[in-house]
Amino acid sequence: MAKTRRALLQAAGAISALAALPLPAQTPGPTPTPGPEKKPGPLAKLARERFGKFLKPEELALMDEDMAFVESRGGRLRGYKLANGDEPVVDFRVLRK
Repeated sequence: MAKTRRALLQAAGAISALAALPLPAQTPGPTPTPGPEKKPGPLAKLARERFGKFLKPEELALMDEDMAFVESRGGRLRGYKLANGDEPVVDFRVLRK
């Protein structure tokens, strides 16, 4: 495409003309059904045993979500295989508030 003022104005006009066109009607999709409730994993069970008596039920639910995230992140880290010659990344950043 030529980089002239005329070409730029033609492209801008074409884009604005496309924006003015009506969008096709969308058909509503099926409503998602809620999945079965997740049971707490082993890490969440240990945390419940240790800290459960100090937490409210809504805090226990939040803790279960956090422990599930930690378990999934750990699985991703274990799944990443390093070669023998891979060096660690040296990336030091100071976070100031």
